[in-house]
Amino acid sequence: MNVIAATLAAALAVQTSPAIFGGRARARRREQEQEHLARLEQEAGSALVRTDERVRLAADELGFALAQLGERETQDLAAAVDHARDRLREAFHLHQLLHDHVPDTDAQRLEWFSRIVELCRAADTAVGEQAAALAARRAAAGRTPTAVAEVRADVERLQGQIPAAERTLADLVQRYTDAALQPVSANPEQARRLLEFAARSAGVATRKLEEARPRDAEAAAAAAAETVRRAEGLLEAVERFEMEALAAEATLGAMIAESREELATARALPAAARAGAVDDAVAALEQALAALPAPGERTDPIGSLTRVREANTALDDAMAARLEAQQRAQAVRAHLATALEDAERQLQTARRAIDDYRVPVGPQARTRLAEAERELAHARAERDDERALGHARRAATLAAEASTLAHRDIASQQHGHGHPGYGQGQPGYGGGWQGAPRGRARSGGDLLGGILGGMVLGGILDELGDLGDFLD
Repeated sequence: MNVIAATLAAALAVQTSPAIFGGRARARRREQEQEHLARLEQEAGSALVRTDERVRLAADELGFALAQLGERETQDLAAAVDHARDRLREAFHLHQLLHDHVPDTDAQRLEWFSRIVELCRAADTAVGEQAAALAARRAAAGRTPTAVAEVRADVERLQGQIPAAERTLADLVQRYTDAALQPVSANPEQARRLLEFAARSAGVATRKLEEARPRDAEAAAAAAAETVRRAEGLLEAVERFEMEALAAEATLGAMIAESREELATARALPAAARAGAVDDAVAALEQALAALPAPGERTDPIGSLTRVREANTALDDAMAARLEAQQRAQAVRAHLATALEDAERQLQTARRAIDDYRVPVGPQARTRLAEAERELAHARAERDDERALGHARRAATLAAEASTLAHRDIASQQHGHGHPGYGQGQPGYGGGWQGAPRGRARSGGDLLGGILGGMVLGGILDELGDLGDFLD
């Protein structure tokens, strides 16, 4: 009997062992696949920011070169930038698909992350080659001394504008909330620091010329000019804020009027038709309207516009099934113009957040902005009003998300943190894309590190191995 039991146990062990080991092998393969996907996701996020930054800087360089050399000499870079933007649009669209509410299979994630990396690599290579060739032609033109003189004149001019920007901010604080002013509240101080850096960069350029190192001199002059451009953008944003806020208030006024009309229409429905989604949406919109600041209180027009738009859209969606087709068409036509204006306003805000700060802004905000631009283009091209309204509202929502994410990234940079979850350790630099040279401490609220990081990513400082001269 013992012999039979032992024989059965041995047979069972032989049959079970492959299943156990096979299950462990499958689990290990699954773990390795997930690790590979995580690394690929990190690589795709880094590639998106790096390539988007290089293309933006190439577009800036193209504008400078066009004025200096003319259209014929810059046509190859112009074509490369256009081609790279097409590839980036596809890459950002795939990134959006990977982060939307629709679950993706591992096979889709592998394919799309790989495609993003491939698209970014191709765009980066094409733009880099043409930008390098154009840089050589510009260097041959010998405009570096003139460029340095222009930078110094611009630095002096813009330093004189900082007190006016500070006075403007002091006036704006009386009318707008801290949240509304957050995108521009630090701009005068950041501009002052950028201009100090630009002046040092101009000095570096002059010394490199004296040392007969024209390529280094050109790189330093380009760094100075780019920094001046960023500083000017920050100061202009302060002066521009009130006009944008007033425009947002006008759009908000139109949306409030529309919302009240929709509320009246909704309340006129029979109780049975209102029950559920419509009643809930009515309550949410009434709450959004009630939360608007009273006359004389400080306001946040863009934030208020976002909240009212979201509640208005929710009621519109809830009412759609209850309205007759003709009523629905009239309502859509009435709302489309306001929705398009709202989308454009939100897009302008998001674009300026990224253009003014550049490198601190990660791939999520850039992806939302690219998708918002795509949705707005569809809205303007769409002949069906209802579909156009949907595209316009999605564009506004995505652009508002882009602004929120961009300012979150900027705040993270200013508190000394890198981008969460990807891209840490740009070669030769500490702290991800913050750009402070290895071994040099950074202070809080420092945009300068981000500017340097952007120039490294964009290729402006490729010719300079040691950045110590810029910071001493």
